[in-house]
Amino acid sequence: MTRREVVERAITFRDPPRLPMKFDVVGVNDCYDVWTHDPTGWNWSFQGELADEWGCVWQRSEVQNTGLVRGHPLLDLARLKDYSWPDPEDPRRYRGFEEQLAGAEDRFVMFCFGQGIFERLHMLHGMSETLMDFYLEPEAMHEMLDRILEHHIRVFRQCCKIAKGRMHAAAMADDWGLQDRAFLKVETFREFFKPRYKRWFDEIKAAGTHTWMHSCGRTNDIIEELIDVGLEVVNLQQPNVVGIDEISRRYQGRVCFESIVDTQSTLPRGTYEEIRAQARRLLDAWGTPRGGFIASDYNDAEAIGVTLDRRRVMFEAFAEKGGYPDYRGILERTAGAAVGGHSYGRDTIEK
Repeated sequence: MTRREVVERAITFRDPPRLPMKFDVVGVNDCYDVWTHDPTGWNWSFQGELADEWGCVWQRSEVQNTGLVRGHPLLDLARLKDYSWPDPEDPRRYRGFEEQLAGAEDRFVMFCFGQGIFERLHMLHGMSETLMDFYLEPEAMHEMLDRILEHHIRVFRQCCKIAKGRMHAAAMADDWGLQDRAFLKVETFREFFKPRYKRWFDEIKAAGTHTWMHSCGRTNDIIEELIDVGLEVVNLQQPNVVGIDEISRRYQGRVCFESIVDTQSTLPRGTYEEIRAQARRLLDAWGTPRGGFIASDYNDAEAIGVTLDRRRVMFEAFAEKGGYPDYRGILERTAGAAVGGHSYGRDTIEK
């Protein structure tokens, strides 16, 4: 069975022969991410301060991480009428995309957008301003969300043309939670976002691909809304924040989880046995005997203070319980150092 088939069976609850894994740190990954270019030349390895194609100005801090948006081009909504939206048809965006796909081998190929519609909205307008203007300037918020979604859909369609059936999922990241609640009331989410996610997920499924979304924070009620409009895989990286038992009670068997030992507490500060215990508990509580779980690592581990040894302990715990073949041999062969970069097509095109 190919690696793609293992992932596909986990998503669709059709008895995968083992647990699908995403652990580049030990050279194990059943998935392969492909990306498009920012036509302006911005990429994740930027240094200092740099604006992306949307005009959002990113800055690096002294801590190793992906950077933060510090400049918001639509902070003042008066600029909206003259704003130049990115061109989804720009050919520079798709340079090397065919070559990325060629490196996938038998893996499950995920097209990754990076920021989704909520994250791109507050990057454009500012977080505080965004949260206020759902109530103060709803027409402008609807307009911006429509333009962002239209851009994403047109990019996705072009990638599908290039891929010719070689993409198997489309993923976006929209962090919807604070530590104790979602950013918006469910009613506000339903007005501004639920119909747009439905349109987005319908587009993905119509292309024969699966829907996949990362969302951190306490997203417990938002997950229900997303499942209702077609989300198939949810990536949760803070099990302690959402509550393992609550998520199990509400969603086990209804959506496939991509998850990890809690990145805020257990993984960076727990004992080895606490890491192992949580990995085993997640598989029992969120997975099912027929599938529904994909185990993953945190590839920006340095930014959250997670050392290599902790990542290897987590891999071993997931692999042992999930029936991954020769996991002990893998650990022996990779002892002492991380294997290398992510299984991302973008690694090839950004070097």
